[in-house]
Amino acid sequence: MHCNSFQHPLSNREYMCPFASVVQVPQADMLAQIGPSLVVTAITKDPQFKEQLLDSPLIERLNIGPISTMRISWNQPHEGNMFEFLYKRRSIEVA
Repeated sequence: MHCNSFQHPLSNREYMCPFASVVQVPQADMLAQIGPSLVVTAITKDPQFKEQLLDSPLIERLNIGPISTMRISWNQPHEGNMFEFLYKRRSIEVA
């Protein structure tokens, strides 16, 4: 979804389906604008901006480059946490 500003109702939403909102923002303002984020994908070749993203405590999972959000990597903490959140573990024993 391309949004013309962060005031658009869909600019900062998360859904349980493949969904992304895109808002064009000057790079210098980006981290201040996005706030706490579960997943951020950065398509950039700027090494200073990559460092700023890596240093940000607001980003839970950072993808640098065109990485599919549909690919699951079990060694990533977010993936395990998401599945633990979505599915309840339980034991069943029948005699």
